[in-house]
Amino acid sequence: MIGLKRVEREMERLRSCMEREAEKLGLHHPRVVHISQQLDELHNEWNRIKQIEEKTYTIRSYTSKIREVAVCRV
Repeated sequence: MIGLKRVEREMERLRSCMEREAEKLGLHHPRVVHISQQLDELHNEWNRIKQIEEKTYTIRSYTSKIREVAVCRV
């Protein structure tokens, strides 16, 4: 839970920073885009931590296809 809270605080800090920079520089300024990308990375990290904490695992739709190909090659 500590990891999740840390990521949430950092996401909020970056979001606020991005809003301030966007007001000053505009939405398409490279600095604003960079902050947005950092925020995207944190969202991904938040999702990974959340999945582990809830002990839910995503089964990708292509997993069975990979197995089928591997079996056919053997």
